[in-house]
Amino acid sequence: MIYPTVPPTKIRLPRTSAESMPRIEAAFRAVEGVLEDLGIENPGSLRSPQIVEEALEGVTPLDGSLVILDAAELRAAELDLEETVADERAGGSLFVSLPNLGELSSRRVRYRDLAAAATSFAFVEPGAHVLGFGRFHFAPRPTFMRRWRVLVADTPGFRVAVISRPLEKGGFIGLWTGNPDLVDEVAGFLRRIAASAGHTVPAPAVAVPSMLGLANESDVWRSAASLRGQREVRENELREIARQAALRGVELRRQRAAAAAAAGTAKAPAA
Repeated sequence: MIYPTVPPTKIRLPRTSAESMPRIEAAFRAVEGVLEDLGIENPGSLRSPQIVEEALEGVTPLDGSLVILDAAELRAAELDLEETVADERAGGSLFVSLPNLGELSSRRVRYRDLAAAATSFAFVEPGAHVLGFGRFHFAPRPTFMRRWRVLVADTPGFRVAVISRPLEKGGFIGLWTGNPDLVDEVAGFLRRIAASAGHTVPAPAVAVPSMLGLANESDVWRSAASLRGQREVRENELREIARQAALRGVELRRQRAAAAAAAGTAKAPAA
């Protein structure tokens, strides 16, 4: 069996993210700076990214973006992006780059479906064997992106990117963004690489239309941040309810034990 391989690109690939995506680089640097200032060496150990987000409030490179530091939340964001593209089937483009080709291959059924919903491109190591992805197109991945996770939906009404990269001391920084400048930057960069590999790439999709009081993408992401805050408040309430229930359970067990002990004493024959 002959396996298709991804040929090297004919143009020079950028060697750094600062060269290719300066806005994305500035956003990551801003988060890294806050983590260093706060003395947080393992961001994945935080129960909530709230302390980091509060320190980043008003930082321009992160306008319209949420910071992700937890692996489960990162995967949830990626799944949300994939499911939205699959459900909407609105056309446009989807760009994917995962560090491990095995992970990409294990999800080929999902990606075949996504390729039927939008023109889809995956970025892998030159010479990698790829098979069974339906209409998916493959292009060589820049060296600096080898350990990055990148999913970009450039589809009508849904232009969102989920990007993460590892930290030297462990953990990672993730960005879940609908900021038009950031989405344009990363999608434009990947679009150029795909085009240089000989693929025909759709033009950038239209922005989010006005609806339900949302006039632009900034409104969407402000709403998302508000909903996230409400979720965390609710989670705290649920934790408190669970704690109170556990304490009440302990109290009831003690009462039953005391009642049983008293009943046993009452039934015992007199000496």
